[in-house]
Amino acid sequence: MAWVLALATGCSVSRTAVVSDADRATASQVDEMLTSRLYKVDFTRAFPMSAPSFSLNYPYFISVINGRVESFLPYFGRAYTAVYGGGEGLRFAAPITNYTDVVKRNGRREIEFTATTDEDRYDFSLTVFPLGESDLTVTAFRKQSISFTGRVDLEPEFEAVRVGD
Repeated sequence: MAWVLALATGCSVSRTAVVSDADRATASQVDEMLTSRLYKVDFTRAFPMSAPSFSLNYPYFISVINGRVESFLPYFGRAYTAVYGGGEGLRFAAPITNYTDVVKRNGRREIEFTATTDEDRYDFSLTVFPLGESDLTVTAFRKQSISFTGRVDLEPEFEAVRVGD
């Protein structure tokens, strides 16, 4: 046993990341979609501020198309100002302002933008990893923040996701 330990400590192991051609193609496709500002992100888990996280069993998403965001997300949390009739929550389509896209270490991208509706102003903070895994935090002026995890849809059908104008 001492011999194995000496052998293990005496050997240096070099770690190299194995990246497949499929991973390279996926990363390239994700990069191209984000750069063109034509993408859809599907979410599978929600993280409300004042409740435990939970899985989403319905196809919730945001899509960015031609300078607009289409948000079809559930909202769970505290509203600081109630809208008569309950409001739309995070289900709306609105123009995007203040769009920034910064490439960070290891190809991670941090995208931020704002969308304003008649109901509220929403700040979106989207982190996308090279293979499409995504984290989103939505901060509203009149509601608690909520976060989601999901991934970039590599074959979006934008015509099917119109929320409304």
